[in-house]
Amino acid sequence: MLESSSFKRDVLVMEQPSGACHRIGLKAIKQLLIKSDIYLSSTLLDACLAAGVSVVILPGRAREPARHLFPETNGALRLRLAQYAAYLDPQQRLEIAQQFIIGKITAQADCLRRHGIDLPSERFIRHVRASTDIASLMGIEGASTARYFHRWAVLLNPGWEFTGRNRRPPRDPINALLSLSYTLASHAVGRLAAQAGFETALGFLHSPSAGRASLALDVVEPLRPWIDDWVLTFCNDSGITPDSFVTDPKTGCRLTKPAFGQFFQRWYTSAEHGLEHQTRAQLELLRTKLGCEPNWSLPPADAA
Repeated sequence: MLESSSFKRDVLVMEQPSGACHRIGLKAIKQLLIKSDIYLSSTLLDACLAAGVSVVILPGRAREPARHLFPETNGALRLRLAQYAAYLDPQQRLEIAQQFIIGKITAQADCLRRHGIDLPSERFIRHVRASTDIASLMGIEGASTARYFHRWAVLLNPGWEFTGRNRRPPRDPINALLSLSYTLASHAVGRLAAQAGFETALGFLHSPSAGRASLALDVVEPLRPWIDDWVLTFCNDSGITPDSFVTDPKTGCRLTKPAFGQFFQRWYTSAEHGLEHQTRAQLELLRTKLGCEPNWSLPPADAA
């Protein structure tokens, strides 16, 4: 936990209650993640966004969404015009949304297959292709995901309990891990989408809403089964147990402070690199669908 922070000459100075002081150059930072009250100067935030550093603020209350600040790229006008045109064309918007859901359903089957469970997906994919509006498409996705999680639960080691997805607030350890992982993944996707020139607020499957990175939520959909698999592995071999969580009627189920540190260390060393590679592939597919040339200017996945 930080007690205070300051910013001088492109160096972030962080002081802890123990008296320890850390200095980190802004060029070595990819994102700031904030999960408690802390003062950040406007100078620091401006410098972060100018340097391509994104900021994610985890919710302090159970039913609040995470907040994301993404640095934006220059020279993205043509791509954004194509994105808006596709959104305003009902048929093209539906086709793009269908591709996100087909990718998700296919990935769900692949995830379970890696663990020895066969879950045929052809029927759901046929329904997706036959859907005529976003509402029916979301209904098909919901049914597919409920079926998938029903099978997924048996893959957990003894001691873990999971009966299905719940959120805002998550009511059990597995859902707490899934919600936290999806939040971090959405931020990573949104950051890369902004860097690539997309309008992150304009989604196709998820309608635009104030303060929401709807396009990031779209792109995360086919990546969720990969994130689920990462959470499954984390639960089964990290040493984290259901005792590593606390539950509050208002804020729901959350990791303890020591377990938070273990989770973040594991996420940023084993999850984010692979997630960024997959995100780039999804963004290039979307760029092609919008009729724009591939963007080879995206920074490498291990860039700061």
